[in-house]
Amino acid sequence: MHSSLACDVVILPSDELAESAIALSEQIGRQHNTFFQLAKNGPFAHASLYMTQLSVASLDEAREILARIAATTPALDLFAKGYHQSRGYIDVSYERINALDQLQLAVVEAINPLRDGMPHGEQKHLEDATGSLRDTLQKYGYRGIGEFFRPHLTLARLTDHAPIDVSDLPEPTGFSGAFTKLGLFEIGRHGACVRKIAEFELGKE
Repeated sequence: MHSSLACDVVILPSDELAESAIALSEQIGRQHNTFFQLAKNGPFAHASLYMTQLSVASLDEAREILARIAATTPALDLFAKGYHQSRGYIDVSYERINALDQLQLAVVEAINPLRDGMPHGEQKHLEDATGSLRDTLQKYGYRGIGEFFRPHLTLARLTDHAPIDVSDLPEPTGFSGAFTKLGLFEIGRHGACVRKIAEFELGKE
């Protein structure tokens, strides 16, 4: 039987940053109805590099590829520039830096040949996409690549999709810091990383 998984190749924050994200996610969950909250054992705090569909048979090869990339990539120090809200998602947005763009490109170019279709959410976006966004979706099966890359860490998704007053939240710059691992996760509903498939320390050859 042919089977594949919706997967996300991600960078993982330091333990300290992850704990802060989990705490704020829980706070948002106490004050609003949410589809999910971050937790230590999942859904996991992360910043996505490449959401894709992978066959179960290709997961070992994907692990080997990501282990090689992680070994030669130093940990990333990212600056949190603000909160972003769209379709109920509450995100911490990060500034793009060259090292992060290069890491995404390396991951995408290496993993895309293993791609087995695209996650359902991306299929829906293909119906309405035009121009270079449509080209990106057709080539990679994912929108957020290259010019469309928006590095962020999702804290929660509100069930009513209504924006909240982020002035009640901690200063977003408090989420600046180190992202120390490259990970491969299975995606659940709402783009949450629900199951760890593999993770690798950055810069540890």
